[in-house]
Amino acid sequence: MRRTFLAAAIALVALAACSLPTVDNAADAKARGLYEQIRTGADLSQSPDLAPDLKTPAALAQLAAVKAMLPPGAPTAATNRSWSINAGTGGTTATLVHAYSYPTQTVLAQTVLAKGRDKTWKITGLHVTFEERSTSPEPADAVTVTKRPQTT
Repeated sequence: MRRTFLAAAIALVALAACSLPTVDNAADAKARGLYEQIRTGADLSQSPDLAPDLKTPAALAQLAAVKAMLPPGAPTAATNRSWSINAGTGGTTATLVHAYSYPTQTVLAQTVLAKGRDKTWKITGLHVTFEERSTSPEPADAVTVTKRPQTT
C-alpha cells in the first residue's frame, strides 16, 4: 500500500512538472508584426524580419497587393488560431495562423517562418484568406445520419 501511494505521489509530481507546449513568442511577435506592417503600409524592403526571397521586387509587390485587399482600419481583435513548429537537420520552421477580426469579415494570415543556424526567425512566406461574416448563420443539424450502401 505504501509503495502504491509513493508511486502515485511521484507520478503526480512528474505530471505537475509537465506543461502544454506554447507558441514561440518571438515567432508570434514577428508574424503579428508583419501583418501590422502590411496593414499600415510600412516599407517592407527595410524589414530585417523578411527572408531574402520576400525582399525581391515581385514578392514586395505581392505583399503590397495584400494591403489593398484588407478591410479598412485596424482589426477589432487578433487571435492565434493555430501554430506548428517542426525541427529538423535543416533548421526549424514555424507556421502560425492568426485571425484578424473586422466588422464584415475575418482575415486569416498564415505566416511561415524559418530559423537557421543563426537562431533568428525569418519570415519565409505569407498566405492570406478571407472569411465573410454571415449576418444570420444557418443552424446546423445537431445529429446527422448517413446510410451506408449495402454491398452485394
